[in-house]
Amino acid sequence: MPDTAVRGLLEALPYVKAWANQIVVVKLGGAAMAAADLTDAVTEDLVLLHAVGVRVVLVHGGGSAVSEVGKRLGLQPRFVDGLRVTDDDTMKVAQMVQVGGISRDLVSGIARRGGQALALSGADGGGLLRAAPRKHTSLDSGEEVDLGRVGDIIHVEADLLRRVVTGGFIPVVAPIAVDDAHNPLNVNADEVARAVAVAMGAGKLIFLSDVPGVLGPDKKVLTRISAEDLSTCIEDGVITGGMIPKAEACIAALDGGVSSVTIADGRVPHAVLIELLTEDGVGTMIGTSPAIQTRLANTTSWSGSNLSERPEDEES
Repeated sequence: MPDTAVRGLLEALPYVKAWANQIVVVKLGGAAMAAADLTDAVTEDLVLLHAVGVRVVLVHGGGSAVSEVGKRLGLQPRFVDGLRVTDDDTMKVAQMVQVGGISRDLVSGIARRGGQALALSGADGGGLLRAAPRKHTSLDSGEEVDLGRVGDIIHVEADLLRRVVTGGFIPVVAPIAVDDAHNPLNVNADEVARAVAVAMGAGKLIFLSDVPGVLGPDKKVLTRISAEDLSTCIEDGVITGGMIPKAEACIAALDGGVSSVTIADGRVPHAVLIELLTEDGVGTMIGTSPAIQTRLANTTSWSGSNLSERPEDEES
């Protein structure tokens, strides 16, 4: 056992050095939020990474919880192309659940493991996350659909997040933005993670999902796929439902300058540490990064995939 532990530490060392002082954005959703032990593993990972000098930022979803609480209040969730239709009442529920509930629980979880975190949303700091109302065209009918209080991020106050990080805190960001009048807008959590990663010049963006990664023709997880092939999968209808915004966020993050993006299986305990600090990693990596060239030498790629996720996960 001691030898195994030593080998693990030695394997992790070059990755620790490579990621030190880099921004790593982790998007938490799906099963990793539904199971307490998996959420605990994520918070442990973040505290450890922070302790060794990695500047981590956590963005969380909560779509399933919003749906559950909404149903209890008589609000039936409705989705269009994996996007939640958000009326005024649903917007209030989203704020209550995600800002007042999930964010605070994650901050407490980080504190129990010896870390320090700050819960943030779009209204903080005079408008941490600015968004414009989304205009959406149905993928089925081609007609414009009114999604209600749903927005697209147009600005992130990256300097505020940097001050939080350099101050020794882990930012915990809820997917609620504000418009020009500081009214709340519901934003897809994958889009928030993408926007934060681009604005902060992140070296890595990790999406913790309910799928093991991108699957190849043999149904095995690909360790790598290009952004171009991922885009083709969306156009061909291979990627469906709530996975569409996630795949689009991966492509947009790379276009925005993020070095690499990984779709990781959030059902795997300590998936964040495995992805960042081991040679094999976990899930499917899109893009390249100087910190992971060793692993890239042994990765496989394919010009197609099979990737889908339940529609409700647009904010999970």
